[in-house]
Amino acid sequence: MAKVLQLKKNLTQLAILDATFQVFGSELHQYQLNPCLSDTDIQRFESKYDITLPSEYRNFLLEVGNGGAGPGYGLYRLPGIEYENVIPAPYPKKAEFFSKPFPLTQAWNNLDLITENKPGSFVLRDAYFDDRFTQGTLTIANYGCGIYAMLVITGKQRGRIWIDDRTNDNGIYPTSLSFCRSFHDADTDDFHADSNEEKPLNFNDWYEDWLNRSLHQVRES
Repeated sequence: MAKVLQLKKNLTQLAILDATFQVFGSELHQYQLNPCLSDTDIQRFESKYDITLPSEYRNFLLEVGNGGAGPGYGLYRLPGIEYENVIPAPYPKKAEFFSKPFPLTQAWNNLDLITENKPGSFVLRDAYFDDRFTQGTLTIANYGCGIYAMLVITGKQRGRIWIDDRTNDNGIYPTSLSFCRSFHDADTDDFHADSNEEKPLNFNDWYEDWLNRSLHQVRES
């Protein structure tokens, strides 16, 4: 409970300090959170898709909010919970998408799956974007430029945040400290993976990294 109160306190402070929305994406969510969910709401979602949400994310939904202020353009709400004027989260093509185990344990980028059909150089990308590479995940944030943060909800990486960067031909990789240093810090432009910082972060560490770096940014400015 103390950790939740501190998180809310920091978020409130960030909203006050960043009244002009300097932090990337804040002009969209404006540091607002959607109402928290009830345990019944979450159980209904879990029963529908035959999954159990990771505890850290589940507690966030119960005690902090169901989407809103967060990394990138903000957190998506849990699918199926409707609010006015809120961008809906992407839905999977098949209901069983959530319950199938996430297959990856390390960064993946098989560009051989992108083939060219000549003449005309029409690029076929269906194999590269197959849902099987991201099954068992819940898309929870959009960093823009086709880069999405996913929470793994089924499989060995359960509870960790991974990035789907296939739109830019960069594959799928864990959200590590080096990623956060590049995407949550306004003073850093390029993402260069550091092998010493590549451990996938869990939901709380990922969210708190964004919050702490954003506070540092507005205080420095």
